[in-house]
Amino acid sequence: MSKLYDLTIFGATGLTGKYIVKHVYELASAQPDMFPSEFAWAIAGRATGKLQAIVDELEPMFPSCKIPRPAILVANIVRREQLDHMAESSKVLINAVGPYRFTGEYVVRSCVEKQCHYVDVTGEPEFVERMQRTYHHQAAKRKTTIVHSCGFDSVPTDMGVLMVKRLYQAKGWTPTQVEMFFRLRTGPAGLRGGYATYESAVHGFGSVELLREIRKVSELTQLPRPAGPKLKFHKRLSKDKQLGYHVPFVFADPSIVRLSQQLFLTGYANCDDKLTSGSATMPPTVQFAAYSLLPSLWIALLYFIYGFVFNFLAASPWGRQLLLAYPETFSAGVFSRDHPSQEQLDQTSFEITLRSKGFQTLTMPSDAAHQDLNAGLTAVVHGPEPGYVATPRIIVQCALTLLSNNDNGRIPVGVLTPSAAFWNTNLIDRLQEVGITFEERC
Repeated sequence: MSKLYDLTIFGATGLTGKYIVKHVYELASAQPDMFPSEFAWAIAGRATGKLQAIVDELEPMFPSCKIPRPAILVANIVRREQLDHMAESSKVLINAVGPYRFTGEYVVRSCVEKQCHYVDVTGEPEFVERMQRTYHHQAAKRKTTIVHSCGFDSVPTDMGVLMVKRLYQAKGWTPTQVEMFFRLRTGPAGLRGGYATYESAVHGFGSVELLREIRKVSELTQLPRPAGPKLKFHKRLSKDKQLGYHVPFVFADPSIVRLSQQLFLTGYANCDDKLTSGSATMPPTVQFAAYSLLPSLWIALLYFIYGFVFNFLAASPWGRQLLLAYPETFSAGVFSRDHPSQEQLDQTSFEITLRSKGFQTLTMPSDAAHQDLNAGLTAVVHGPEPGYVATPRIIVQCALTLLSNNDNGRIPVGVLTPSAAFWNTNLIDRLQEVGITFEERC
């Protein structure tokens, strides 16, 4: 099938989409070698005028940009013929239109049917697992790769867990458990999250039961019972001796890591490259727990007060309407319809600590449940502001990785998570080059 564009960014007039377009310009100016020769791209959305305005605004800011200006495609989420034309014209599509549980399936369907590889920045587990169940076999049959959660949700954690497993394999060890601790650092300007992220969270908390029902009928291999000592999960506020106060991480990462491990166990992450996709190199399954670090007991108290109100309201339609109408009131000013300032973006960064334990043997001891864990290591993932700085960098690298590997058999086909799709590629190396660092901590 002839494709006009290597990459299309759908939803370019939204806040996240515009930052993604801006990053493409930045990358093409500073690191043009990351793009294939004769690279052609497009931006897509409902209004031609708004799309053209973005090009007119950004192009003069990057006079050294080494790629041609993007084509403009009109694509409305409710116009199937426009979505089909966009997918039919593109090798890889970045979908930045959310909340995905309401609109994402239309785009996924067009990409599968028109054989267009796809990445998005969703942090909505219900949508991800519903798409995996609905479209995986059709996508695999049409040799198309659909990869969800390719932004801050959930590449740093999902690929970080994969990195930890690789480090164990390199040492001849076997990992059994990984704990993730997320820390957000802010400056004097404070923190501001986007309304779309808040909207997705509101609807996400209201769809927990649907996610449970999807998992009940899933055909994926269930995760095995722990072969070694069981990892204790702290459901309430706890204090770690090394890292401080923490609470359970309530966003998508635990669901994505869980789904990734199921995809590996089921065989859906197998690649065409027989030399690198054998069972000897596939990552093992581990127990996983995720936490958010809080700087003080006062912040912890506010977290639980606002969290209780949020959970209560998100459980009902009228409550969700109230939450969506007053985002600043119900998030202590963290989320707003106002965009974050450049100062806020510059002063914010994230750190993900992945602390692991296992055995200093290549295979699990036969009596592992009764033996003490004698291996351990820690990996850390650093990056800039998660939503509008790190996410554009991450998803563009995911898209370029798909673009450069879609013909050599290193990326499996079907509906996948980041680590299940990119475990056999150089994605982590690519991310290091754009300021998302992965390192083992001694």
